[in-house]
Amino acid sequence: MTIVSMSVPGELLGRFDEALTTRGFRTRSDAMREAMRSFVDETEWESSEGENQIVITMIYDEIGPRGELSVLQHRYEEIQMMLHLHLEKGQCMEVFIARGENARLREILGKIRKVRGVRSIKFISTARQTG
Repeated sequence: MTIVSMSVPGELLGRFDEALTTRGFRTRSDAMREAMRSFVDETEWESSEGENQIVITMIYDEIGPRGELSVLQHRYEEIQMMLHLHLEKGQCMEVFIARGENARLREILGKIRKVRGVRSIKFISTARQTG
């Protein structure tokens, strides 16, 4: 293990400490290691050319882009599962689970980002690389 020292504004450190407690981390080091893993995984996924699995969640108003999202599911064979949930106050959540070449998955994510009415997009990817 290597010890790393860093400067952080007090307000950010306070928020970080609250978040790590909420998430059940025992130490700042444990939480920082997890944050670093997520950062590295996301960066590797964005730059790699291998295959991957990805879970994409979208939040949108009930009177919204559901038809456009359904079209994407039929257009991209990489999208293997789609789940629709009704949230409170007229909002919906759509979850796509997809598997395939990273370039193709990034294309799907880009298409979703362009759909009008999608308020929030989050994704989780594995960083499975070839070679």
